[in-house]
Amino acid sequence: MSKQNKSIYSYWLAVPCLILYGLFFIIPAVMGLGLSFLNIRSFDFSQATFAGLRNYINVLSDSGMNIAIKNSFIFAAVTTVLKVILGMVLAVFLNNKMRTTNFLRTVFFLPAVLSSVAVGLIFTAMMHPTRGIINIALRAAGLDAMAQNWLTDPHLAIFSVAFIEVWKWTGFTMVILLAGLQSIPKNYYEVADIDGATVWQKFRCVTFPLVLPAFTNALVVNLIGGLKAFDIVQAVTKGGPGTATEVFGTLVYKSFGSGRYGEGCAASIILCIVILAVVLPIYRYLTAREVEI
Repeated sequence: MSKQNKSIYSYWLAVPCLILYGLFFIIPAVMGLGLSFLNIRSFDFSQATFAGLRNYINVLSDSGMNIAIKNSFIFAAVTTVLKVILGMVLAVFLNNKMRTTNFLRTVFFLPAVLSSVAVGLIFTAMMHPTRGIINIALRAAGLDAMAQNWLTDPHLAIFSVAFIEVWKWTGFTMVILLAGLQSIPKNYYEVADIDGATVWQKFRCVTFPLVLPAFTNALVVNLIGGLKAFDIVQAVTKGGPGTATEVFGTLVYKSFGSGRYGEGCAASIILCIVILAVVLPIYRYLTAREVEI
């Protein structure tokens, strides 16, 4: 087979993936962008009228928009920091050879494969103010002051939902960072040991700089996931109590649910712009500091 035929053959292999990508991402994204400029309240496109920027103005002037923005950033910041820190701790710990290493890796990763709805329902029951196992255990231990209205206190609800998100996805972050740790050659640590480096010095000067590409991926994935959070919030609080846990995702969902399809698409586009504006500078900053092995 000639080089030209091999080149054409490789492109043909990519065609099925490109078709699927176009059908399930490019076309819906373009249609969503188009619908965001229309006044449409049903799937009968013959009744749609051009709205210009009206849908965007309505979304940005919505009374719940400021709350959704604030809650989305709080949720994203809390969950990203905790998932990355805890994931790094678990990855470093489970990068060592122990008899139970594989078992512990499975245990910590298992929540990531569970349904978000199922996780939400379980934690809703566990965090019930009177019948929840968390408050029952705290009261049984004599820690009545720590028993809280985890999901009904407007000041606490967003952090309670963030805790559930952290519990579910920390293991996934651990796997990303663990893959980065296992790509670091052992001879770097041998040289550090010869130089008399402490555990912290080896982590700061060897481990972290070399695991930074995986760290960047983990941070970006978690930050994006936090900003576009929906499933956990919807399953646990549906944006309540009141608007205490209202986020971008639930705002978009309510727009579609009330038949305001144009505003729903506009809110989705705004969310995409916000994510790009937040994530791209962070990604560029971190990738500029990566080192090659």
